[in-house]
Parts: sequence; structure tokens; C-alpha cells
Amino acid sequence: MSQHLVLGIYLALLLLQPSWHFLLPEPWGAHNWILAVVASLPLLLPLMGIARGRFRSMTWGGFLAVLYFVIGVMEAWSNPEQRIPAIVQIVLALSYCGALASYARQGKKQAQP
Repeated sequence: MSQHLVLGIYLALLLLQPSWHFLLPEPWGAHNWILAVVASLPLLLPLMGIARGRFRSMTWGGFLAVLYFVIGVMEAWSNPEQRIPAIVQIVLALSYCGALASYARQGKKQAQP
């Protein structure tokens, strides 16, 4: 269950990038497809491993989530027009890290006799 939650949150963070940077109209998004691709590419790197349940890939996804958390805080702080999608990105990044910690704790409990 926890692995599916980690994957779902990660996919939501991945889908937010093109939605925010390309699909949203001008005040809320940049409406720039190049920015959407550049923002989405790093999240595609560990995606296959996360989908297969590999903990190392999930950890790398956590490192990337921290980067997107920082970007979201920066955008929410400095760009009032894009504050709502930035807050969504912050919530998704924090949720991913929390779900990953829960998944790691659950795996550690199962590994102990």
C-alpha cells in the first residue's frame, strides 16, 4: 500500500510540472513548453525504479522532491501570481518525503524478526 502511495504522489508531482508550466494560462503559469519539459525531465530519471519498488530509486526521488520543494517555496514567496501551483508543489514534495519515510519504516519493521 505504501509503495503505491509513494508512486502516486511522485506521479502527481511529475504531472504538475507540465500542467503548471505549459497548460495553465498566463497569470498562473508561464505557458512555456520548454520550461515544462526542462522541469519534468529530472523527475523522469528515477521513475522506472520507483514504479518497480526499488528503494534506491525512491531515495533519489526524495532528493529530487527536496529540490522541487525549494523551487516551490521560492516561487510561492516571490511570485504571487503562481502561488497556488507553487503551494501544490510544496505539498506534493512534502507528501512524497513523508510517504517515503513511512515506506522505509514499514520495510524496516518487516525485515526485523
